[in-house]
Amino acid sequence: MAALVCVACLTGARAEPDERARPAMKMEDLPLGRFRASLENLPSNVKAQVLIKLAELNVPAADFESLRIHPRGGLHYECHFKHSTPANGSLSPAALGDPVFDGAPVFEGPISVANPPVWHSRPGSTNVLFLDFNGAVVTNTVWNSHPDYMEPIWDCRPYGLDADDTAFSVQEQRAMRIIWERVAEDYAPFDIDVTTEQPPEWNSRTGHVLITPDLDKNGVQCPHFNAGGVAFLDVFGLSNYSYDSANESYSPAWVYNYGSVGAAEFEAEAASHEMGHNLALSHDGTKKDPYYDGHENGGIGWGPIMGTGYDRDVSQWSKGDYSMSNNLEDDLLIISSRVGYRPDDVGDDAAAALLLGLNATGAVYQLGVIERTFDLDVFKFTAESGTVEIAVSPYRDEGGDTWGGNLDAVLELYDEFGALVDSSNPTLETTGVLSTVVDNGTYYLHVRSTGVGDPTQKPTPTGYARYGSLGQYLITGTGGVNLDLDLDGIPNDWEIAYFGDVTNGLANVDSDLDGQINLYEFIAGSNPTNAGSLFEIQSDSAASTGSAPFIVSWNAVEGRVYSVRASEN
Repeated sequence: MAALVCVACLTGARAEPDERARPAMKMEDLPLGRFRASLENLPSNVKAQVLIKLAELNVPAADFESLRIHPRGGLHYECHFKHSTPANGSLSPAALGDPVFDGAPVFEGPISVANPPVWHSRPGSTNVLFLDFNGAVVTNTVWNSHPDYMEPIWDCRPYGLDADDTAFSVQEQRAMRIIWERVAEDYAPFDIDVTTEQPPEWNSRTGHVLITPDLDKNGVQCPHFNAGGVAFLDVFGLSNYSYDSANESYSPAWVYNYGSVGAAEFEAEAASHEMGHNLALSHDGTKKDPYYDGHENGGIGWGPIMGTGYDRDVSQWSKGDYSMSNNLEDDLLIISSRVGYRPDDVGDDAAAALLLGLNATGAVYQLGVIERTFDLDVFKFTAESGTVEIAVSPYRDEGGDTWGGNLDAVLELYDEFGALVDSSNPTLETTGVLSTVVDNGTYYLHVRSTGVGDPTQKPTPTGYARYGSLGQYLITGTGGVNLDLDLDGIPNDWEIAYFGDVTNGLANVDSDLDGQINLYEFIAGSNPTNAGSLFEIQSDSAASTGSAPFIVSWNAVEGRVYSVRASEN
């Protein structure tokens, strides 16, 4: 079992101060001990820098016993905790691909470590969190010149569950997927792309979390030896945060690879936690412990991401809103000040409501994100007399010992006059389910977040605040919901988008005279009012020898199934 050691060098950019920030520290404010003695031995300008940084970051007083000083003025956390040993086991395909992530990926066999699976949570964002699974050669970083390590180079091993460093097995790919999903969920409210694809170019807004064993290929101890993870604090956005910086880089953050299937959820929590340090977050602890490992609420365990909520179902960003908290820093404010929130994806009232979506089979299927604490997502649909059945499901790792989600969702149904028809908010679940008898008419579905219990209650806290209840969700449903009023096979929202009304775009008419009727244009995802937009091969290429690989590209639609066939001539 490894202990988590968080190494944090307090150099560079500053955390956002707030009204709770302590005044600038003085040496006599610090408790006697190793930390103070180390600081007193540094040059006066470095001492002044450290004291200012301690005040800016509002480092909890309980942390001083585990804080260490880098000769350049950086602060290092050495924080140890214990948790249950991860169990070995297996991850079945059914354990993967929560519907929020559009279905389980298919892993057909081992793949080369040089080409790991590629997933993106928010492609195109200028802010990136790269989860590095295939190892790295680490040199010319502050880690390499660090007096505690002093290694000119580490040749780091890839993530693994076995001794084979050349290929990712099916089990390893499944574990990597779980880690990516859970980290993507933690950062879902923000404008940042959590990805397993190495960026084509590094820059100051590229986070790099290296998940690797604590001994490199040559048996050399890495910075996270006998630790769960290490990371510099408050360095995101600095010029030498970039992994390929000409000066010594503050990347990567390191996360310990346990080598156990059951540890995937631990490694995910550690990855989110260490990136949190890069973004200027300190630890969430108590008056007695620098780490808070959370508490229970009936069947739901809760813990803060910047604590050690590894064994809890719901982990969230926090502002110290739990009993005996020693850190009141506003995690959401600090993270969003660096990367921003992602844009609101759904309107928050009837006038801005989004038409409820459906999948290729015609069932209700709508993805969404609660980006902020008081965000409200409103969806519109029409219904026939009868029973409407609708459910909202936040992200949940069905294969793990813990759920891994952040959002606790409330589902509410309103009629067209604004009257509440029904609601669902079960105490010991994060989902919501409605089964309601309605009349013909227009209805509005509200999705919002909630908390539960009283996390500030003494001596036994319960539940969690609404503050950190953010993240992804999926709405599903059957019965009663009419998404195709004119019953022509084309959904209402598509007809409205292109023709202004649900009856203006006839399914069997070729409105733009391009040879494809409107129904086929809907299926293909093309524009029925633009003759230049139609389903077709957009590019193709082949090896110069005329043999594989052959590459064909076309304009695809999410959720559709395509068949690719070939002939010899």
